[in-house]
Amino acid sequence: MQKLIKKEHALGALFLTFLLLSVAAYMKEESYKETKLVEQIVQKGELSHSAYLTNDTVYGRIASLEYYPTRILDTIYANYTYSIDPSEAGSYYITGMSSYYVTKGKTKIYLLNETIFTVKGRFSNGTFTQGFKVNLTEIRNRKSELAKALELPRISTEVKIIARIRTKEGEFKQEMPIIEDTSGLTYIGETELEKKKNIVNTETIQNSFLGMKVSTSRIVFPLLALASAVALLIVWKPKPKRRINAIDGTPTGITSRVFIANEGSLKKIAKIIGSPIIHYTIDGVDIYGVIDGNVIYEWWAMKTDGPESKQ
Repeated sequence: MQKLIKKEHALGALFLTFLLLSVAAYMKEESYKETKLVEQIVQKGELSHSAYLTNDTVYGRIASLEYYPTRILDTIYANYTYSIDPSEAGSYYITGMSSYYVTKGKTKIYLLNETIFTVKGRFSNGTFTQGFKVNLTEIRNRKSELAKALELPRISTEVKIIARIRTKEGEFKQEMPIIEDTSGLTYIGETELEKKKNIVNTETIQNSFLGMKVSTSRIVFPLLALASAVALLIVWKPKPKRRINAIDGTPTGITSRVFIANEGSLKKIAKIIGSPIIHYTIDGVDIYGVIDGNVIYEWWAMKTDGPESKQ
C-alpha cells in the first residue's frame, strides 16, 4: 500500500510538472523576426556653379558665389556630379525649364513652360559629371517678349534645373530652382541631395524551450502530461471510506476473538461495553473491533459475511 501511494505521488508530480511546462511553452513566443543589414545603397547628387557677370568691378567677369547680384548676372555655368555606391551603370537626363506665370491673389497661373536645354548620357562606373549653362539674360528677354505679346506686364518667371538618373535601383530625381530673391540676389536651391536605401534580410528565428523548438515543446509536454494523467488514473485507487467512526489502533494482549456478523451488532456491543471501536487492517482487509478485557469483538468489512463467531 505504501509503495502504491508513492507511485501515485510520483505520477501526480509528473502530471503537474508536464502541465506547467505545457503552459509555459504556450506562453513563450514560437519565433521572432531578425533583420540584418545586407547592403546600403547611397546615391548623391551635387551641383557646383559659377557665373558670368556683366560688371567686373567687384567680383570680376567670372565668379563662383553662393548669392549672385541679380542685375549683373548674365549666365550660370554649372557642373552636376552624381555618384552611386556600390557602383552601377545607368543613364541621365538633365533639363533646364523656364515657366512663365502671373499671380492672381495667392494662385499662380502658368502661361507657358519652355525647355531651356537638355543634356543626356550614360555612365558605367557609378558616377558622372555633366556641365551645362543657363543664360538668364535670354530668359529675361523672353519674359519681356511674352509680356508685350500677351499684354501682361506683371508676368513672372520660374527657372529650375531637373536631373533624372536611372539605374536598376529606379529613378533618382533632383530639382534645383534658380531663385531671384526680393533682396536683389539670385541663388540656386537644393544643390545637394543624398538618398540611402538599406537592403535588409529578414529571417525567422525559432525560439527554443528546454533544448527543443517551442513548436515541438507545445506538442511534447501536453502529450507527456496526458500520458502521466492516464497512468495516474490506472494506478490510483481511492481510499475506501470508513463505514464506522473508529480509532486507528492495533489490539494487543488478546486471547480470544469473537467475530460479529454485521456492523450494527458491533455498534451495539460497543455501546453495551462502553468501549470505543478501533480500526486496523490485516492483509488489506479493514477490521473493526471492540475490546473487552482480553476478548475482542471483530467485524470484517468485506462484501460477504465474515467468519462465524467463535470463542
